[in-house]
Amino acid sequence: MQRKIILVVIIIFTFIPICGFSLDKQVAIFQKAKTEVVKGMYHFNEMHYLAAIEFFRKALEVYPDYYTANEYLARSYKLAGYTNLALQQWQILLEMAKENPLIQNKIDMINFRGSLYRSLEKPFELIETAAYFPVDLGRFRFSLPIDIAIDNDKNMYITSFSNGKLVKLDPNGQGIFTRTYSLEGKLYGIDYGYGLLAVSDFANNKVYVINTDGKIIKTIGSTGNSEGQFNGPEGVCFGGDSSLYIVDSGNHRVQKFGLDGHFILTFGQYGEYEGQMNKPTDVAVRHQNVYVTDTNNKRIAVFDDSGNFVENLTPTEFAVPRGIYIQGNLMAVSDEKKGLFMYNFETGQNQWFVSWEGKKKFYHLTSAVMDDNGFVYACSNKNEAVYVFSPLEQQISNIEVEVTNVDAKKFPTVAVYCNIRDRYGRPIYGLTQENFTIVEDGATITNLSADYLKNMVPAASMVMCVDRSGSLKNYHNDVPWLAEFILQKMRKNDKLKIINFADDTWVANPYDWSRRRALKALKTFDYGKGRDIGKALYTAISDVLPEMSRRGVILITDGEATENDFKAYSANIIIDYAKSHFIPVYILTLKTKSPLLMRIAQETGGAIYKGSELDGLRTVYDAIKKANDYRYVLIYSTFKMKSLKGWWSDLTVNVSYKGQKGTEWAGYFVP
Repeated sequence: MQRKIILVVIIIFTFIPICGFSLDKQVAIFQKAKTEVVKGMYHFNEMHYLAAIEFFRKALEVYPDYYTANEYLARSYKLAGYTNLALQQWQILLEMAKENPLIQNKIDMINFRGSLYRSLEKPFELIETAAYFPVDLGRFRFSLPIDIAIDNDKNMYITSFSNGKLVKLDPNGQGIFTRTYSLEGKLYGIDYGYGLLAVSDFANNKVYVINTDGKIIKTIGSTGNSEGQFNGPEGVCFGGDSSLYIVDSGNHRVQKFGLDGHFILTFGQYGEYEGQMNKPTDVAVRHQNVYVTDTNNKRIAVFDDSGNFVENLTPTEFAVPRGIYIQGNLMAVSDEKKGLFMYNFETGQNQWFVSWEGKKKFYHLTSAVMDDNGFVYACSNKNEAVYVFSPLEQQISNIEVEVTNVDAKKFPTVAVYCNIRDRYGRPIYGLTQENFTIVEDGATITNLSADYLKNMVPAASMVMCVDRSGSLKNYHNDVPWLAEFILQKMRKNDKLKIINFADDTWVANPYDWSRRRALKALKTFDYGKGRDIGKALYTAISDVLPEMSRRGVILITDGEATENDFKAYSANIIIDYAKSHFIPVYILTLKTKSPLLMRIAQETGGAIYKGSELDGLRTVYDAIKKANDYRYVLIYSTFKMKSLKGWWSDLTVNVSYKGQKGTEWAGYFVP
């Protein structure tokens, strides 16, 4: 920014005769605008984006060509949920910067997510971004990889059949640990869910439930063909109902267990007819259905979660279908001889992926899984390789890096808070400091640390919005009952703020962990006129925004809502504001579920439950407290002295991940 000031001063001095103004007057005008920018930056870094908008606009009224004010006005609009106004401001900046590619990328990202284009769940062309071979991994080498799982931090877990090893690699392919659970073991299938891993031992007829450090939590099974016994267990998969499905290949069946290891049911038997299987190998779950690779019958057998046969699925001609993985509408089937088959349940589109870059191909493909950013990880068994691919459309676009605020209160320690997203706006989670670089005023920072928030002890910060409009008076006694599903589970490191609302909002109980005080506030008969759900939700998101723990907003209302209930802030603004900061909105209703409220819950990553949906109500607290915190905090010590108070420091944040790159520029005033 200082360099920009010098440039402005030179230009002003050059054109004094034309403009008719003195240099002193021009500098005075600029300094007046800068004063407003300093105020705006204070509010921006406190995450008071609406206040920041006002100060940046004042600065531009004084000095319209103030580039930093224009830039931070665009950012403040975006982070405050006003996406359309942010887009307009970025267009202005693009003209000022003469087609700056970084600004163009921001515009493209907004336009892409707002378009009708929704192709992330249709077949796509894959581009190799990484390849891992045993020879390059030293003591973390794996031999003849069979299956792979990806945890929430994007760590890879690879099973080795020949030597019974489990190898864990970080997102950048660096070794973390190897585990051997039996000298005679032959590890086969692996899956991740509920913060745990399930690993099958083919030779010992056991399945180990382990934590992400590789420690055994539970051992399931023994040798045999009775309930709870195995004859060569292979594929494993966690179900959505806190269950575990295990392919008992030698017994031609699938068995279902609880996470505590208790047997639930078995389904399938030897044969080629409906409900029968011949050497099944892997299993995946989608909604209430269970999909099994019926390998020797060359098909996918489909059952419901109670073990009832549904259909045999043959969307293509398989040779030796081995692995199966389902995410969203996409199913990936690993065929040992033919390669990778992709199938879209919604559209019926399908596609084989067998080679790339001219000559490369799979040799004995046994497994392919997808992470939540669309990357595909494939085990090519015979050439002992794990390949990582990204969809072509992601590879040709940049990662979005968004700096939400810079904290220099503990100067010279500086903390830069960032959100990292892919092309589709999905958070990229699990990055390490190796994926980041920060450049401050042209100098690369060498003492950078990351992942501060992710490593904090899980705690929940929640704001509960309680509808106190006239229509809710008849449900007054039901409100505390609904809230109890959250209050009963809260711990002392959690906190909940209660906001009442009608046409306006007011605080019923400040942030607190006490169930008793919360219930007292909820039972108070305190109602107003009118109703503005939009104002209540926007206020709640703003209140929970700066909290360092897991965050969530809870709305208790009757479930009826129209655009008239969003007078101050539209539903689109609420959704964009919450999504910008990864804050889910959970809605608990007493009567119905309006389409508008359903959309808010779904698009913010929350959920909506009626009072009669007890199973759903019981999940809200855990969903908030156990959620991933997608924010990154990059912490470093600056080389600047306090004597430079008021100096503007330019920052550039660079991210590199699996062949994709992203850049964001930011800054702060030395305090």
